[in-house]
Amino acid sequence: MLKLHYLRGYAFSARQVHSQIAIIGGGTAGLNVAAQLIADGHAIPQQIRIFEPMKMHTYQPGWTMVGGGLYDINKTLKPMEKVLPKNVIVSDSPVIKINPEENQIQTFDGENYTYDQLVVATGIRTDFDQIKGITKAQQYLEEPNSPVASIYHYKYASKMNRLVDEFEGGKLVFTEPQMPIKCGGAPQKIVYLSHDRLRKRGIKSDIHFYKNSALIFGVPKYAEILTDVCQRKQINCHFKQKLVEVQDHVAIFEDQDTKELKSVTFDLLHLVPPQVPAKFIAASGLGDAAGFCNVHPNTLQHVKYRNIWSLGDCSSLPTSKTAAAVMAQTPILVKNLIRTWKQGLEPIPEYQGNGWVNLLGYTSCPIFTSQSTLLLAEFKYNSELDETFPIFQSNESRLMFYLKKDFFPFAYWYFMVKGLWGGRDGFRFFKGA
Repeated sequence: MLKLHYLRGYAFSARQVHSQIAIIGGGTAGLNVAAQLIADGHAIPQQIRIFEPMKMHTYQPGWTMVGGGLYDINKTLKPMEKVLPKNVIVSDSPVIKINPEENQIQTFDGENYTYDQLVVATGIRTDFDQIKGITKAQQYLEEPNSPVASIYHYKYASKMNRLVDEFEGGKLVFTEPQMPIKCGGAPQKIVYLSHDRLRKRGIKSDIHFYKNSALIFGVPKYAEILTDVCQRKQINCHFKQKLVEVQDHVAIFEDQDTKELKSVTFDLLHLVPPQVPAKFIAASGLGDAAGFCNVHPNTLQHVKYRNIWSLGDCSSLPTSKTAAAVMAQTPILVKNLIRTWKQGLEPIPEYQGNGWVNLLGYTSCPIFTSQSTLLLAEFKYNSELDETFPIFQSNESRLMFYLKKDFFPFAYWYFMVKGLWGGRDGFRFFKGA
């Protein structure tokens, strides 16, 4: 049977299954690459095929704000057809295998596609199955009146907002799994936002934060500031504690040193599931030891295949998995893809932006510390500081709070989707910027 695809606005029968540029993933990373390729004049929309089964595009950084009572969930969701570049071809069956030797992609419906250049931008997925008793935990998440929620899903983020609004006192338990995860700072952002909301209502609460890692944050400067925040707010931090099971009003943690199990009762549990890359990456021979698409950290080109590229959460790049990291990665991926494909040159061994600002390994992690303050953490590979506004980044800032809450979502929806937002590089109104 002839496969149906769609251009934005209408369906058509596609007899040609070859694409010059194939992008697997229509999330922030894939969308940003497609938008910049077109905006910079490197490709026309019909040369690009995006593989994306989801019908809605989500602004996931907004889910922390939703759970923290700062943002409307509806503002984090838009139909995919509203954000994709006009006339880009979309295949909506999930990718199940890549044959990099033959430049071939296979989808769940049995179709095969070929490409000249491939960008892997699938993000990472939540993996509840790693938690024992997760069937019960998922039932708790789905049950409206159960005291379990998570900002790592739009429905459960709204539930978290409501549960904190209705909370009348008791013990709150927040978890953080083993890294890497989407936005490594998010599990503690919701701790501080929840604390501040309860404080303003005069609700007495006993807050506990259980982290798999040994540190509150991986960059010493910010770790010192956040340790002070926790002490000031009387938030009890427990390190090297892995959530292994969820029972009725009980969370069971495993000490990562002693392997001893500890049962912790709760009145409200915020659950952050472990997260993993798509299985087909490793199955296709493209993954590193952990299954992430194995690319050179300074060029974003695959270590074995010259016409395969990756960025964002699914990539092996040794930096935090944030939208800010994607904004820094996209220009160098686009630049190197075009250099090798159209010009026959070697990729530039520098992960940078437009040449004006060095973005080697850059990422940003805006951490809400209350409902009116934020700590903007900016760093590069090896946890090296790389701050844009040093005067505002030595402590919690109201200015940075509004930058994150109001400006970043605006820039995302109105400029990033058009290829006109370069993150820390600012607006990209000129081709090739």
